[in-house]
Amino acid sequence: MRKKFVLETLVDFPDDALSAPCPLEAKHIEGFMRLLSDHGIQRVIWGYYGDGHSGFLMPGIENEPSLIYDMNQFGYYARTIDILENPLKVASEYAHKYGMEIYAYFKPYETGISGDFPEGSPQARLWGRLYRIGGFLSWLDPFVMKNPHLRIKRKTDDLWQGIDSEVIETIHLTKKDDSPTRVKKENLEIWTSQTNYRYQKKNLNFHYRESIESSESDVYDVYGNLLTKKGTPVRVIRLSGLNLRDRYFLITTNFSGGKPDFANAWDCLVRAFNKQGREIPGVYATGTSIWFPEWEDFKTGGLCFDTGRGPELTYLDIPNNPADGQEYMEGSRKFRLQGQSKAQGFVAFARGRNTYLPGGLCETEPEVRRFWISCIEEMLDANVDGIEFRVENHSCHTDTPQDYGFNDIVLEKISKKHTDIFQEISKIRTRAYSDFLFDASRLIRGSGKKIRINLNVDWFRPASERPGSRKLAYPANIDFEWRKWIDEKFMDEAVLRIFAKPFSGIFGEDQTAQEMIERCCARNIPLSVNRYVWANENLIDEFQKVYNNEKFSGFILYETWSFVDFLKNGNCRISLPEFEPVARIPEELWKSKALTGKMVSELFKQWKKLS
Repeated sequence: MRKKFVLETLVDFPDDALSAPCPLEAKHIEGFMRLLSDHGIQRVIWGYYGDGHSGFLMPGIENEPSLIYDMNQFGYYARTIDILENPLKVASEYAHKYGMEIYAYFKPYETGISGDFPEGSPQARLWGRLYRIGGFLSWLDPFVMKNPHLRIKRKTDDLWQGIDSEVIETIHLTKKDDSPTRVKKENLEIWTSQTNYRYQKKNLNFHYRESIESSESDVYDVYGNLLTKKGTPVRVIRLSGLNLRDRYFLITTNFSGGKPDFANAWDCLVRAFNKQGREIPGVYATGTSIWFPEWEDFKTGGLCFDTGRGPELTYLDIPNNPADGQEYMEGSRKFRLQGQSKAQGFVAFARGRNTYLPGGLCETEPEVRRFWISCIEEMLDANVDGIEFRVENHSCHTDTPQDYGFNDIVLEKISKKHTDIFQEISKIRTRAYSDFLFDASRLIRGSGKKIRINLNVDWFRPASERPGSRKLAYPANIDFEWRKWIDEKFMDEAVLRIFAKPFSGIFGEDQTAQEMIERCCARNIPLSVNRYVWANENLIDEFQKVYNNEKFSGFILYETWSFVDFLKNGNCRISLPEFEPVARIPEELWKSKALTGKMVSELFKQWKKLS
């Protein structure tokens, strides 16, 4: 007979509340827990978002007609917090009532979501709180608003006084190869804005020169695909005599159809230079914001810069008004996001770099460590059975993560004998995070509760093996001593979390995953597997493989939004194809959710037979 195996589910509560048909009350949370218990869930993991100190600040969006997805329900979510006061505490009460354990899910770096409203937009005026280049953050823990200087800081040695007002004299447009292009002077358009809202086309009589040159360096996209090898010929278009003074500009074309051909990673596609020929560092936007993509349009709205999505392969000459249903696919990037009505072929630029990461706090700051410990105390006060930690977050998004980690307190600790400042910074910050985890472990265990830590298969590995697409989810210039955490038994349990790496790797192909598994087994640390369920056609097979492997003690369904619907009367249901959606949701999205619900429902049936 196999050892104890636990079926768990993770509740990222903002997702549930943001897609509900009404503000949620205690009766909804009770119905939710009853549903999970009835289907054999034994442990609930509940995302913590400042629950013990009134929750995060957020925008007041509610039933906004232009938003067709869950971002239009922030008003409901805010009222849900008003009603419940402390969602984690309410969840804990009802989880225990229906015989389940509950763990708080704590992401220390997740204290300000990396989604901003463009600077000149009505949304920024209504809900903007903390400035970054191009816009204002809104969804933040109040601690970050009070202490923005405690966020993870950028280096400054590559910037100069007055960079924000540098006059842009020349722009270089570089193609990833030297093949012919349809882009000529008469096709290029330059649009500018002082406020990053409703850009206006400039009628400039610039000088145009096209040439074939050798690439100055290897060029990779964010996913690690080699686009251009150093020394190979590339086509370069130089636009000079511009005298651009507006804070924001973008380059696009006037094509209304045809096959695009002018492509590169966007940080190489467009480069700006001052009158002295010095390149001006800046941040970019390409119309691919993660949050509120429906509002990202340079002609009628604004843009999001430094989103963490890039540098992705981008085509300059995609039509900005393509035919209905037309999409452009190439390499690593799809040029139209869910919710966007049209593709957008452009690259926008703003001078300078963001001084801090959007919301991620620096682990080396004593005030931050004290704040994190106070959050843990709030979770314990909510009567949870344990606390689960995860480094991965949505608060550290930037397109240049390698430049961050230069807080004054970190630099003060660097030895004068250092030879590699990045290595020294990483050592200092790595030790600080482990010290925090040790203190947290002692506090949690001293309260008679359990501590569980996520082992991120994607990232807790040599840097050369990390998926480029996951750079946005982790702070850079810091390592995470997962071996130490296991060997010195910081944790009572562990979670194997996979996102970009293949699931099959945990059964033998992935050396990092294998080492994590073996180290946990050698120290008798129970190990659960966290798995995304959204439209995962292999879900049943994956569950069975984990269940049948003696090295694993649990399977986590990530996350409940993917397969559960709240009803206005307080009940909940598993999403199924025969049901009508309870909230306004695109048809294709509902089909995916109903399919996910059907698979999860089948998994529950199999689980009941096994247990």
